Amino acid sequence: MDLEELFRKKLESSELIPGEMIRQNLMKKLGRREFVRFNPSRFNIYYLGGIAVAAVAATLLISSGPGKIQDDRIIPEEKIITPDRPSEQIPFIEVQSNGNGGTKQVNAKSEKVKTEVKSDNVQNRISVANTEGDNRVEPMVSGEALLKTSVIKEKPAKENAQEVSIQKRPFADFSTSVSEGCVPLKVSFINRSAAYDSWECYFSEGGYATSRDTERTFNNGGEYKVTLRVFGSDGTESLSAETITVHSKPTARFETHPEKPILPDDAISFVNYSRDAVKYNWDFGDGNSSDAVEPEHRYSRYSSYNVRLIAWSQYGCSDTLLVKNAFAVSGSYIDFPNAFIPNPDGPAGGYYSTKSDEAAQIFHPVTSGVSDYLLRIFSKSGVIIFESNDINIGWDGYYKGKLCEPGVYVWRVRGTYKNGEPFVKMGDITIIRN
Repeated sequence: MDLEELFRKKLESSELIPGEMIRQNLMKKLGRREFVRFNPSRFNIYYLGGIAVAAVAATLLISSGPGKIQDDRIIPEEKIITPDRPSEQIPFIEVQSNGNGGTKQVNAKSEKVKTEVKSDNVQNRISVANTEGDNRVEPMVSGEALLKTSVIKEKPAKENAQEVSIQKRPFADFSTSVSEGCVPLKVSFINRSAAYDSWECYFSEGGYATSRDTERTFNNGGEYKVTLRVFGSDGTESLSAETITVHSKPTARFETHPEKPILPDDAISFVNYSRDAVKYNWDFGDGNSSDAVEPEHRYSRYSSYNVRLIAWSQYGCSDTLLVKNAFAVSGSYIDFPNAFIPNPDGPAGGYYSTKSDEAAQIFHPVTSGVSDYLLRIFSKSGVIIFESNDINIGWDGYYKGKLCEPGVYVWRVRGTYKNGEPFVKMGDITIIRN
């Protein structure tokens, strides 16, 4: 039975013309009823509640601010608490006044909800939607009936602030001037550790550092591990390690061919015996150079030449070999025998041959690379008894057509080799008779 039918039955036998005041009061009551009634097309209490909830949520987010620690649990500031089921909505109940504006308890789904209703001598009815059913009944309030519920405010628990003392732990760290290089490799170590009380530094090949910043020279190729250990005052420790890579040097070696060259006639070949090398540079000592592995070079004149070879490994390590006066042992020479047996049958004019050499009848030099030549032979009294500037003519043991007496004579020779090197020699020769 709706409100209109109720009024029709009560007042059908009487005529009542409401005044303007009653009309205004009635419209106000109807307006309040529409305000609490759910209607998506009109502004009502539900929209107002949504705005209030949004405002509270925005306030909480702004108050928490960036950088604050958020609790995983969302604690609302207000909750509507009902008996036995504080977190659920109130079941739909119907409450009717007893006609005198008293109170009445109604059991809804075995739960007791106590309500307090005030009446203005007009029968009131309150309908609350059942959340567990499919049908929804919009709440209707007539008169000035009020449904009072308890509101409890809960405040989030505050954690007791506790001041924590943080003990700094030791931190091991060091830097090196270089981490890779060629022997001998000199490395500087700089200790950059923090919050430590004492320290130790060890090297894998043996030994340890005794000063905060130290240096070490590695003379052999290989990989070496350097370990720094620092200790805190509370016994804690920290480690830091670095690996130093040391590369071995190559070996530069060479020889020249021929072994006793005649300069400038002979072309010099340089035979390379270097090890662990991939790149070379030759300095021939006369202003010329080459990067060939085994070059060949011809000198324009005889001189003292210093030959240098630089050999590089694949890691850029180098070795150098310098040979000073590389061609001091020249292929040019002049030598003489120390005795001969003159032919008693008469002078031979000093010309010699293989046959005369077999009989050792002519005194002459054995030479190579001689360009200029002067030979003189002296008697015991210092008289020159033989002289020749022709290297192909020797002394046959005769002086002015007569065979010289057996004994010791002195010879002296001077000249120049083809490479421009001068020479002066002297010695003695003994004449032997058959």
